[in-house]
Amino acid sequence: MKRKNKKQILLPVVLLIYVAILAIMTYPGYQASGNWHEFLSVIGISLLLAVLLFFILKRKQKIREQFNKKD
Repeated sequence: MKRKNKKQILLPVVLLIYVAILAIMTYPGYQASGNWHEFLSVIGISLLLAVLLFFILKRKQKIREQFNKKD
């Protein structure tokens, strides 16, 4: 059986891991400054982008599969 490329899962997961590491590293600085709105908005926007990237890549893969089936 042919193994499919799961780029639509790999890239968002890598982005989520990156965001988690950055959140852990910057948490003490934001805790000391008390600027929680900035911290949470950056984390929220990053999570939203990861989810959006997942759906965009999934749709792109589906279109690619439909195009290949026509041939």
